[in-house]
Amino acid sequence: MIDGTNCHLIYDGQTFASKHRKNIRDHRRTKELKTYIKQKTGMSEAAFADIDWQSHERSVNTFKDGPHIFLVKFLHGWLPVGKLVSRYNPIKYPSACPSCDEPVEDSKHFLTCLNPERRKWHATLTTSLRHRCESVDTDPALLDLLLWGLNHWLQSAPIPAHRVPERISHLLHSQTTIGWDNFLLGRWSKHWTTLQLQYLQRNHIEVKNKNHGLSWSSNIIRLMWDHSYKEWTTRNKARHGKDAEDKAQRRLEKSHRNIRDLYELKPKCSLQAQRHYFYPTVEDHFRTDPDANSLERLETYEPMIKQNIRHRRTNSDRRLHKSTKSFN
Repeated sequence: MIDGTNCHLIYDGQTFASKHRKNIRDHRRTKELKTYIKQKTGMSEAAFADIDWQSHERSVNTFKDGPHIFLVKFLHGWLPVGKLVSRYNPIKYPSACPSCDEPVEDSKHFLTCLNPERRKWHATLTTSLRHRCESVDTDPALLDLLLWGLNHWLQSAPIPAHRVPERISHLLHSQTTIGWDNFLLGRWSKHWTTLQLQYLQRNHIEVKNKNHGLSWSSNIIRLMWDHSYKEWTTRNKARHGKDAEDKAQRRLEKSHRNIRDLYELKPKCSLQAQRHYFYPTVEDHFRTDPDANSLERLETYEPMIKQNIRHRRTNSDRRLHKSTKSFN
């Protein structure tokens, strides 16, 4: 080190002169995160190594079109879709899609829902991608493969491999191995940017910041994420309501489901708890407290109701144990 320089961090042969906290965190977590992604996706080591992680990182760091928490959950399959949240309470959180008859809404279904209103985003995404790619001199063969691949994953349409030029056939194989669902998540094969640069050079097109390398790939990736976030907001409106009146009605329906579920616990409570928390019937409860605010007050008592049931069950077991012991 040169005399007078600041402290340097050396890790795996790399020297970091600044942002020590960030670099320590990144290097500490990278190995575990990569292991998690491979296990979750079932991706092979070779496929994982073939991903252009620089483009992915650039896209994550420059994503501004939606909340960062959405992006993190979207990339790792943890968006609160029906399949996930119903595990906590299937009464409060139905597993079904809010827009169609699909009984289980998973991370893929929220993007592939066949409801006409929900399917509009496919066409919008395709149009936006075509315009963006054409505006930055994208290789037409790469653009075709990009659209075929997304259509293959979103609508189960086969990729016309016979129409893929031989010069990019290795890209088709590489990205298919990685997965076209991963393509939407920004996990691109390294061959995309390489082939794009070769196209520019072969056709004597001026190489600019926007038409090659990390800037070219990250711009397209962010565009896909932007449309995915818009589809997520559309899905949430279908689940929770589009306007104030619709939201109030959905909230009331949810409270009715929750209250009916709590009334199933009423016979298991002590008589004192039954008189304190419940009306004679659930219909009496709805007539007396017709709005969501009053109904939700009972929902806040759910932990106490369940504690009362556990306490009553414990006391019953103790009395039974004493009776059995006295009899013996």
